[in-house]
Amino acid sequence: MALVLRTIDSEGIATLTLNDEGNLNAMSDEMAQEFAATIQALQSEKALRAVVLTGAGKAFSAGGHLSMLEAKRSKSPEENRVGMLGFYNSFLCMRDLNVPLIAAMNGAAVGAGLCVACACDFRVASDTTKLGFTFLKLGLHPGMGATYFVPRIVGSGMATELLLTGRVINADEAHRIGIVSRVCPVADVLKEARAIATEILSCGPDATAQLLQTMRGDPALLTKALEREAACQSVNYASAEFAEGVAAVKEKRSARFTKS
Repeated sequence: MALVLRTIDSEGIATLTLNDEGNLNAMSDEMAQEFAATIQALQSEKALRAVVLTGAGKAFSAGGHLSMLEAKRSKSPEENRVGMLGFYNSFLCMRDLNVPLIAAMNGAAVGAGLCVACACDFRVASDTTKLGFTFLKLGLHPGMGATYFVPRIVGSGMATELLLTGRVINADEAHRIGIVSRVCPVADVLKEARAIATEILSCGPDATAQLLQTMRGDPALLTKALEREAACQSVNYASAEFAEGVAAVKEKRSARFTKS
């Protein structure tokens, strides 16, 4: 089964679907490899004008796959640091396409899954979508560009609150604070995302590409943020705190953290 589905229509709008419905489209190493290969294939699509990213079934993405995260406990910090940088870039390489990226959030978007949505230029959410940067609930420093993207979207103060508390918010609050630009019934999410893409297609493609580069900011700053995130996570994976966070998720209870 393909973990990433791709279609492209006559207007040059590609739709990418994270396709692991049984695991709420949790992001595994295998999905990362397929996603990066899909983006590489799109690089040669001369007709490409925009990308809509969505998830199969009832979720956009539940974040990092739990079994993948657990496996990192047996690796060295350096292996994890390098591995996490590669994992981040497997998804964030979509920004190299330099076409509008629109996240069509059909359902829950959590952790790294929400970060990938935040790496897009626009976010459309269903009215039932729940969103949360829940890294610290796992005893894990935020990753996947969270510390770069979230402050740029909602401002430093709100970003700090969302990242430190790990609280889950609904689509209406996400719209109020600016994480998503539009909220609609789940049946209309893809249609709404495509409508945004079609509106952009009426603009000059070269000027659009220039503006995307301007609005996305200095790539060196994103690289610096990712390096910091990967370094922190490489320490977290070996910690008792992370072990407790994972155990709490598996046992469906609140984590019981103690200060070391």
